[in-house]
Amino acid sequence: MSASTLQAEFDGRVFVPRQQVSLPVGTTVEVLIPPAEPSAEDDREWRDLLQEIHGSEPAFPTVDEALRQSRMRP
Repeated sequence: MSASTLQAEFDGRVFVPRQQVSLPVGTTVEVLIPPAEPSAEDDREWRDLLQEIHGSEPAFPTVDEALRQSRMRP
């Protein structure tokens, strides 16, 4: 049996299909909810964090030095 996709609208209580659906009453389906768009506040916080990261000094001067230090830890 192959999966199919349909569009539906959430009315606050139930999902209402936008087209005719041929399923027996009581059939269980899986609904994939897309991620919400980030808010302006979330976007600003991410930009601030990236700016802080890009403006900071690296913890180690080279990747080799970082690996050397990490191998010394248990």
